Amino acid sequence: MDLNLKQSISFYNCLMIILPRVLIIVDMQNGFITKTSNHLLQPIEEIQYKFDHVILTKFYNPDPSPFREILDYHKLSPASDETKLAIKPRHDAFIIERCTYTCVTKILLAHLKNLKVKEIFICGIATEACVLKTVLDLFESNIKTWVIEDLCASDQDQDYHKAGIILLAKLIGPTHIITYKDTLNKIEKY
Repeated sequence: MDLNLKQSISFYNCLMIILPRVLIIVDMQNGFITKTSNHLLQPIEEIQYKFDHVILTKFYNPDPSPFREILDYHKLSPASDETKLAIKPRHDAFIIERCTYTCVTKILLAHLKNLKVKEIFICGIATEACVLKTVLDLFESNIKTWVIEDLCASDQDQDYHKAGIILLAKLIGPTHIITYKDTLNKIEKY
């Protein structure tokens, strides 16, 4: 094997170690699948196979919780059908269950550190709530985040999704709001 080819392979392997392609899929659960979010099911189930690592989050609403006591929100009780995933995760997916808006916990940050992650792609439900909070927490943890706009939605109303995207563009920069097509182009360059 010629030296230039060996160096190219070595450089490529180095990039794969330093820059793993990671996707966080937020709350693709039965209780969040509505007429405004059901269009996400197929493309998200498919795109997960384009990444080196996939992290799925699952929200549950224990009793008591601030969601129940302050917001009078009683959906997604632990172990209910509403909390079950609405997509089939790939066999090696890392699944995080939580009872907060964000999935950014010490466990997730340790997992990302172990993977040597510097940037993440994110999609799922709800743009204006759990996606927004997770993205901001990743940003504040110095992890570059790419929000896949057309693979995010609100389970409530399209206007909430649009508001979430406007806020995210302001808070993490408009160049970090990308499309499904942009995502495929970016991950193929890795």
